[in-house]
Amino acid sequence: MNPLALMENVLDRAVGIFSPRTENLRRINRIQGEVIRKRQYAAAKASRLDGGWMPVDGDVNSLIRSSAPQIRARSRQLVRDFAYFARAVDVLTDYTVGTGVNFQSRVTRGIDANGKSKLHTTIIRQIEDAWSRWMDEADSSGRMHYHELEQLAKRQDVESGEFIFVKTHLNDPKRFIPFALQAYEADWLSNSWAAPQAGNPVDQGVEFDLRTGQVIAYHFVVPSGFNNFTGGIKSQRVLAENVIHGFRTLRPGQLRGISPFTTAILIANDLHDYLDAEIDGAKMAAKYLALIETPDIASFQNIRGNTVDPLTGQKLDSLENAIIEYLRPGEKINFASSNRPGSSFEPFTRLILRMVAVSTGITYELLTGDYSGINYSNLRGIRNDFMKVVAPLQQRHIRQFCKPVLAAFLESAVLSGKLTLPGYFTDPLRYQAAVWQPPGVESIDPLREGKAWIEQIDSNLRSPQEITAARGRDYEDVLNEIAEAKRMAKARDLINEIPKAISTALQTNPEAVAPTTAA
Repeated sequence: MNPLALMENVLDRAVGIFSPRTENLRRINRIQGEVIRKRQYAAAKASRLDGGWMPVDGDVNSLIRSSAPQIRARSRQLVRDFAYFARAVDVLTDYTVGTGVNFQSRVTRGIDANGKSKLHTTIIRQIEDAWSRWMDEADSSGRMHYHELEQLAKRQDVESGEFIFVKTHLNDPKRFIPFALQAYEADWLSNSWAAPQAGNPVDQGVEFDLRTGQVIAYHFVVPSGFNNFTGGIKSQRVLAENVIHGFRTLRPGQLRGISPFTTAILIANDLHDYLDAEIDGAKMAAKYLALIETPDIASFQNIRGNTVDPLTGQKLDSLENAIIEYLRPGEKINFASSNRPGSSFEPFTRLILRMVAVSTGITYELLTGDYSGINYSNLRGIRNDFMKVVAPLQQRHIRQFCKPVLAAFLESAVLSGKLTLPGYFTDPLRYQAAVWQPPGVESIDPLREGKAWIEQIDSNLRSPQEITAARGRDYEDVLNEIAEAKRMAKARDLINEIPKAISTALQTNPEAVAPTTAA
């Protein structure tokens, strides 16, 4: 019996002198605790092979508070200096937001006697026209279009783990409506000089209700010289209703975001250093043609009329092509041989890049642009898998950025008299009903996939709207374009020149992947 167990038995007997019942309870609890310890997860057990792995853990806000500033700085530096990291940010931004998430109003007239709702086309047209006009002045600085603000939000979401926009109102008579957006850096959120109200706690610049976790306000410390809106106040408190703050929630009670590239930062930095070292080594190896062995270096150089580098003062020798030189006794030339980069350089680099791709949430092919050895089936599977990853990112962007912006836009447009929406403030959700169309992807093999789509539509397994939306288009817009094309062709007596339906057999497509069988 180990000393600890022996001591516990002695204590049990001592307690039993005064209370036998307490002695029995102590023994039972100790036995149950031993059983629980034996049944714990294997991953929690300690062994001599785990290197004393005792990870530090805590609540999510403590972890983010202590790590996020350094992670943001490292992520930004890698985006600036490491091409693959910059590529990963561009890919996620392009596939999530692209040229912009298109807004389509879906205001209805209400439910009719047949239980169906009909779109209110007049109000829809007014809202969409006003939205289209406002997008040009969405940025408070007047430099960016609304869709560019969307791209900026996504880039901040990837690099810093969160995006922050403050709703502002500019009293400029030239503006369509006063409402505008001002982008803030995540670093500007701070507890310094924060003055919360009602005794609310402030963590990382976020003031919240301790009972519910609801965010009450944000506290910003804007660097001097950025603008002069603080009027000498070191910290500005902005109510949460005036801030658009988006990030991916990983654990309950989380107040700030963390970059999704966190797991890739160390391996990406190591690969960056490795590539630099390998390239420098290969350059140096390529520069050295030969090494001279001589007992008298000065005489060797003087006899051959070397030149002096005017910048470094070092003597330079050159060996002309196809020249054979006879050396003095004791002198020897060893021609340098270089094996850099070696045969293991490319497969090792490819392995590390696959790790970076997994860590950043994109595919190896998109990260590197390397499509070697890929056929149609591989490419189709890769694209399908990646779009499954992108879909939640698109929906989170719509929910955290697009919808709050639309609500603020409609409120400002109604208050400024630019939109007349009866009963808006009693039922704003009716007028905020919308369809947001994120960017899609074009078909890999239009003929092959088009044939499958036609069969699915004919079998009532898919709708034309679903297929068109997968390309990032609106089916109504497509029909309008087709009708306009027919109208223009008819006006020019070219109605018979409009392409008719053609065979969708794979054999008619010279680019089809599937081989044709001989008759």
